[in-house]
Amino acid sequence: MVSEYPDLADQWDTCGCYQSPSALQGWLTGYLASGARLTTSRWLEEAMDYLELDELPTDLQTTLSALYDQVLAGLQAEDMAYEPLLPDDEEADIIEQIDCLAQWSKGFLDGIGASGKLTGSIDSDVMEVLRDLDAFSQAEAGEIADAEAGTLYLELAEHARVAALTVFYAFNKSAPGAQVPEVLH
Repeated sequence: MVSEYPDLADQWDTCGCYQSPSALQGWLTGYLASGARLTTSRWLEEAMDYLELDELPTDLQTTLSALYDQVLAGLQAEDMAYEPLLPDDEEADIIEQIDCLAQWSKGFLDGIGASGKLTGSIDSDVMEVLRDLDAFSQAEAGEIADAEAGTLYLELAEHARVAALTVFYAFNKSAPGAQVPEVLH
């Protein structure tokens, strides 16, 4: 099980990671949502590169392996359990929360781009959520009035969650004409 955001942020800080936990989880989510998959060793290489580290300490490798499993399981869950890795209001002020959402959104777009799976015609719903995430990636807390900030942040975070699931379902369906296993009763 992956730790909560503050524990991961502390681990990232200790290791000298350049990107935030939100950014890396966003990258991984975008990559997996596109239908691409990584071996453990390839994922650790990609994470090390994205975090701009020269090496991955053993404890961080363990955390990253668990993160991969958690993100994929969340995206695949029938109950749509996936959640972006963002700090809550007890862990960060609204400025940091919005910054982490912007980092997650940029990471998602970076991951989906790194997958190389966005070729040809793209579903209009997918294009719409990708445009939304691009706008989120440029969000700044100063643009939002204080009274509205908390509510708007929660709405944007939920929109990002649904956007990730929208992309995942668009790119991870069975191929047209694929045989569906017969259900025995």
